[in-house]
Amino acid sequence: GRDLQHRVKDVENFWKTGKLDPVSNVQFGAGGAGTFSDGKLTTRVNDPIMGHILQAFVDAGAPREILTEQKPHVGTDKLRLMVTGLISQIKQAGGEIRYETQVTDFRVDPGRGLVAVQLNGRDWLDTNAVILACGHSARDTYKALLQRAVHLEAKAFAIGVRIEHPQSLINRAQYGPFASHPRLGAADYALIYHDKETGRAVYSFCMCPGGQVVASASEKEGLVVNGMSPFKRDTGLANSALVVSVDPADFPEGPLGGMEFQRKYEHLAWSISRDYRAPAQTSRSFLEHTVPDLKVDFKPSYRPGLVATDLRKVLPDFVTDSLEHGLMAFEHRLPGFGRKGLMIGVETRTSAPVRINRGEDGQSVNCPGLYPTGEGAGYAGGIMSAAMDGYHQSHRLIARFAKP
Repeated sequence: GRDLQHRVKDVENFWKTGKLDPVSNVQFGAGGAGTFSDGKLTTRVNDPIMGHILQAFVDAGAPREILTEQKPHVGTDKLRLMVTGLISQIKQAGGEIRYETQVTDFRVDPGRGLVAVQLNGRDWLDTNAVILACGHSARDTYKALLQRAVHLEAKAFAIGVRIEHPQSLINRAQYGPFASHPRLGAADYALIYHDKETGRAVYSFCMCPGGQVVASASEKEGLVVNGMSPFKRDTGLANSALVVSVDPADFPEGPLGGMEFQRKYEHLAWSISRDYRAPAQTSRSFLEHTVPDLKVDFKPSYRPGLVATDLRKVLPDFVTDSLEHGLMAFEHRLPGFGRKGLMIGVETRTSAPVRINRGEDGQSVNCPGLYPTGEGAGYAGGIMSAAMDGYHQSHRLIARFAKP
């Protein structure tokens, strides 16, 4: 991907025109997919190093309040400043960042493990240690690793839609009579429903208070949606992924079966408009099985635009059946959630569909020198857990080479 300044322009151009750049987009470029997100700095993982990581983010330009907030976030705007600060620190420490430089192959010696990586299909860089933090959308990387017999396995993830509401509806549902109090800010939610009929979990994911739904494709002829929000969370709209669990039994066999499963439904979603306008319908029309419509009492945030579509045409039956049951359950918990929302498809990149297997020393189980790291390697699920995994992987690498 490209540097931050060019990447922001490329993404904005895609949202305006529907012209995707597969090299520079919401998934690829400086800061990774997190650059265009809510910038949540929460995690279920409890590790003493988390305080150190938050302080490092503050030193790089993140707001100081992330050190004390219960649910810290930086928003996409502050996150870009933080990424710029981290890049500056890397360069000051003697590091080099090579933009638009793609790892395209790996040279593996049967006796020694990893000995080189290929860049842009031309140049080889000799090495005996690589921290591979490729992100969960680096499908070309997964394929190259598999071709070199590096051990991969398919893993569970989730797919579904983004659902958008007026932020005022979520505030009323969560705060009641105090919904307009200026000290409360934009309300969030976390919902989960275990569907006895389908045996699936239906849940909200990556909830973005005061945010927007964004076009997040990284491949031509594949449509993906995600969510992001600014630091102030002041767009007046709330959105969240509403997804259903899938596991390796649901998709083709092989380590890359989940990846192809994602790709299938991303292509289906793209084929509705063939120009990155997203298939969408009101949650009411979805629940009532009526003609799909886009009639909501707010202006949808997704660009380049929407096409009224029966979402059952672009997602597996078990996913849409589970979504229907989940929406009815969530309506009882948050009045208006299931009846006054707009569902936009498809959300498929909730987490990596692959795990790059590694041992206790952090290295690939059958390719010494390769240190699979973070969300793309199947060992993290957000900014903080990925940062923590990167910290520990770097220390495992240091321990390998350090003098006693």
